[in-house]
Amino acid sequence: MNIADMRFPRQLEADGSAEHIRGGLMERTSKLWIGGTIEVPVITLSKPMKTALKQARLQGRVRFGFEPILQKLASERKGITNVREQADVPYRDRISRLLLFSNDGAERFYRHIEQALEVHAPRLLGCLLDIDGAALGELFTGRGGSIKIIMAEHKDVVSDVLRAFVSGHNGM
Repeated sequence: MNIADMRFPRQLEADGSAEHIRGGLMERTSKLWIGGTIEVPVITLSKPMKTALKQARLQGRVRFGFEPILQKLASERKGITNVREQADVPYRDRISRLLLFSNDGAERFYRHIEQALEVHAPRLLGCLLDIDGAALGELFTGRGGSIKIIMAEHKDVVSDVLRAFVSGHNGM
């Protein structure tokens, strides 16, 4: 996953946000596990990002849990393959899904994430949150419980969350 080469949603590319986002995401990266091959951005959940994620949840555009996320990605991949087979128009991949995961998972969890990122590249961007599952669960449910992984599943939500990342990252 080379962040410098990623194509962001059109609206981010058009308004010039993509370069700022790219720069912020490249500042701090980490391999998901000791034997891993992919480096992902490590990001801190700022107040603007929390607000954007809560808004996305209210819109029904956030999915929780590894299995439901993988099922959704597989279904979408099948649909994209069908569309590409029927159309003669070249299709250029852009990030349209954002996978956010806590920093307290087991190695096996991160190996599965790495595999998902490889299979669904380049439309899936994965980011390691500098937060544990309990705090992530509290953010989304307002009570106890752990959430280790979420996916923003619409390009508009992905754009909003990434803009919020830059906003919070720059201290705005």
